Amino acid sequence: MPTYFLLIFGILYLIELAYYSFAGRRARKPHKGPYPFQKLPKVSVVVAAKDEEQNLPACLNSLVKVDYPRDLLEIIIVDDQSEDGTPAIVDRFAKEYGFVRRVDAVEGTDMRGKANALSQGIDSAGGEIIFLTDADCSVPVTWISGTLKHFEAKTGIVGGVTLISKPESVLQGIQSLDWDFLLSIGSAAATIGKPLACLGNNLAFRKKAYEDVGGYRRIRFSVTEDYALFKAIAESGRWDYRYPMDRQTLVETLPLKTLKEVFAQRKRWATGGKDTGFFGVVTLAPGFLFHWSMIVTAVLAPSMFPLLLLVKLVLDAFFVFPVLKFYGKIVHLKFIVYFEIYYLIYVAILPFSVYLGKAITWKGRKY
Repeated sequence: MPTYFLLIFGILYLIELAYYSFAGRRARKPHKGPYPFQKLPKVSVVVAAKDEEQNLPACLNSLVKVDYPRDLLEIIIVDDQSEDGTPAIVDRFAKEYGFVRRVDAVEGTDMRGKANALSQGIDSAGGEIIFLTDADCSVPVTWISGTLKHFEAKTGIVGGVTLISKPESVLQGIQSLDWDFLLSIGSAAATIGKPLACLGNNLAFRKKAYEDVGGYRRIRFSVTEDYALFKAIAESGRWDYRYPMDRQTLVETLPLKTLKEVFAQRKRWATGGKDTGFFGVVTLAPGFLFHWSMIVTAVLAPSMFPLLLLVKLVLDAFFVFPVLKFYGKIVHLKFIVYFEIYYLIYVAILPFSVYLGKAITWKGRKY
């Protein structure tokens, strides 16, 4: 490949990182406005759980410790047809904590998968503000109070950052840095008015905004139902949205156990990401082209490849360092060499897998 192609794609990649670095600084600015609610609203936390007996106890232990008045809080665990001990775990917590209850999701609706379970949980919720997280996550005690401060009068939905807690193995470290990059760009993009991604394991919205867009029943099906909801509310014209980086609202999640699971998750995310439109394509293009130019260079001029990999490692490290420092996760950088090799292959082949690959299987269901 001619050197100037490599140079052009490298410069475009650098510009993209600089752009999102600047936007990320805005996303990390502390909230300085007045508290938006005259009185504390009732809050409902909804968690869809399918065969989560191993992860759910830690999630529930974190949820019942949040610093919010118990008379204004309800925690709804939607059992999504589990075949393990998930229902019994919920019942045990419900017996001890009166604000925890179980909803059993039923099939036969016009929705599929997690969206079906979440919809039934949200329908039963009595809160003015709905919070979503996942059964493999743990929330900080300040999660609810910290998120609520970002709701202004017309704010319909607020996203939050989720990172992997305490990576130990190389595979866990790779996933950690992947989440660091994706969520940094997602928060930064939303801050400049271009929502590209969000995760349903750290999401809060007004139930009124949810109902205004018709809820999951009216939103076109997506394998990333969380982003579909965020996008529907953001584009409704009736509600504003926020996606701040805030230490008080940082949720931590468990890493996946195998590379096969990681790739399936990323494929699911990328498939849902096709709805990001032209701006999403523009965002992905520099990285895709630069990674492919590096791969071609490795074949045609292998002596150049180590230097290229080092340059890219330095660029990526400078981009993600402020975010890791902000959240106290600088230790993730010890995995960056492994991450760069993984990321080079992942970014290059994932688009082909999304557009040419087979159906997605997630949580035992095909989409």
